[in-house]
Amino acid sequence: MIRNIISTVICAAVIFLASCGGSKDPVAYNNAIISVINGSERQVTLMNEAMNAADYAKAEEVRLGWEKSVNEDINKVEDLGDFNGDAAFQQAVLNGLKGYKKIVTEDYVKLIDIRKNGTAADAEKEAQLLDNINAAFEDMAKGVNAASDKFEQDYKK
Repeated sequence: MIRNIISTVICAAVIFLASCGGSKDPVAYNNAIISVINGSERQVTLMNEAMNAADYAKAEEVRLGWEKSVNEDINKVEDLGDFNGDAAFQQAVLNGLKGYKKIVTEDYVKLIDIRKNGTAADAEKEAQLLDNINAAFEDMAKGVNAASDKFEQDYKK
């Protein structure tokens, strides 16, 4: 009788521990990460629309919202944690989001200012900023895509 009680308690403890910190589902983890990334992509679209319309007040509004959003997105990805001890995908996404943050807090501030107040002499600075922004977006996308592809290969069901 006591042996049955001990066995039952041990089984219950094992089940409880497994359910608390058990392994994560790769599809759910990937979907959670991708949904965060998609939020930043929406911000890029909004910024492009404002800049193309030469609505720099709107561009600044978008930039401020994006800055807040990217900080929240960084926290979301940090809160997701690694995937069963593998942090490569999470770190690639965090690096990408931190790259977005740099663009939003530095490069777009300068670009909006140049477009709003700049002179013809600022055209070279504007071109350089655009090149930097586009190169950074490309590098971040490559890093996240490579990590996503590796994650998918490593955790295919």
